[in-house]
Amino acid sequence: MSFESPELTDGFVDDSMEHLNNIEQSLLDIEAAGKDADEDMINAVFRAAHSIKGGAGMLGFDTIKELAHKLENVLHMIRSGELEPVKDIIGVLLDGFDRLKELVLNINESEGMPIQDQVDKLVAVVTSGLPEADQGLATAQATVDVGPERVMEVDAVSLDQARRGGNNIFLLEYDLIHDFQAKDKYPWQVLKGIEDAGRIVDSKLDFAAVGDLESDFSNRIPLYVLYATILEAEHLGGLVGLDEKRITPIEDARESGRVAVAEQRVFGSFELVVENQIGRVALPAKVGRSDTADFQGVLRAGLEQCAGLVLDSSGLEEADVFFYQLLCAALRDFTAQDKPFGLVGDVAESLRNEAQDMGFVADVWRGLGARETFF
Repeated sequence: MSFESPELTDGFVDDSMEHLNNIEQSLLDIEAAGKDADEDMINAVFRAAHSIKGGAGMLGFDTIKELAHKLENVLHMIRSGELEPVKDIIGVLLDGFDRLKELVLNINESEGMPIQDQVDKLVAVVTSGLPEADQGLATAQATVDVGPERVMEVDAVSLDQARRGGNNIFLLEYDLIHDFQAKDKYPWQVLKGIEDAGRIVDSKLDFAAVGDLESDFSNRIPLYVLYATILEAEHLGGLVGLDEKRITPIEDARESGRVAVAEQRVFGSFELVVENQIGRVALPAKVGRSDTADFQGVLRAGLEQCAGLVLDSSGLEEADVFFYQLLCAALRDFTAQDKPFGLVGDVAESLRNEAQDMGFVADVWRGLGARETFF
């Protein structure tokens, strides 16, 4: 849903096109230089994607914001040295920016224009640049909730990038009417000013807060901004122009009760379901070498997010040595944190025999009604 003001929208389109008109040549120059690509040129292309993402988020053009965000992630990894600007990667970026330009030039129809092909390719590039244990981040979503309504989703890669360098992440709560319109200011005038001391990770207007005809009219349109900075909370208010009640440290959000951050719950074929702080994962029929990163990811998520974890093995028919190795590692880590961890469900006879042959049967397998032994 876009914030439809002709003046604001026209300004966003003009500003975006200034960024986009020279992108193709810059990317081709970066590709030609390879590892020796000019750092300033890479930063300029990154800032173009970042600026378009920010403007689209403030105006409610979510399709443009999503594509620009995915482009930004790849460019961040190039400028940090995690990815080399080889031909295939530059080709994905060129395709993404071409589509972004089409969206901007057709701004009023952009919300209905498909971008999934470009997004999938950009996510695949990000995945290829991550360590195997972190590859689940590329498709993970962290949801930031304010009150009972979800207002923002941001990919876990962006949060991970933003946390680096000792940054703190805050949720800033602006009001489009009272903080900007009443003061005769444009949102980007204020937000560009705060980027000198940090980085805007994401932003989103919450039109749902206006209410409906059956409820009290709120006369406010919240603009939520995820902001990463090395500054501490006590030094942030003057910079961002907000009182402390509208600045929430994300890392303290669970304790404050004002904001909840839900971490990744789906890792490939594995889904972490949490009820009453206990996690449960239904294992698929086959867990092989290609599933190792996803399985490790869901186990780590269970350890970090839950008071205990149950693996339902009733559907499991085939596993390999990496599966058993991760079970042992998880058991050790859950035990170290005094958290229960175990298997439930009948296990195929072939797997039970296989586990015995590998020496994985142990009487230390306890917790949550699980069997006394591994299988």
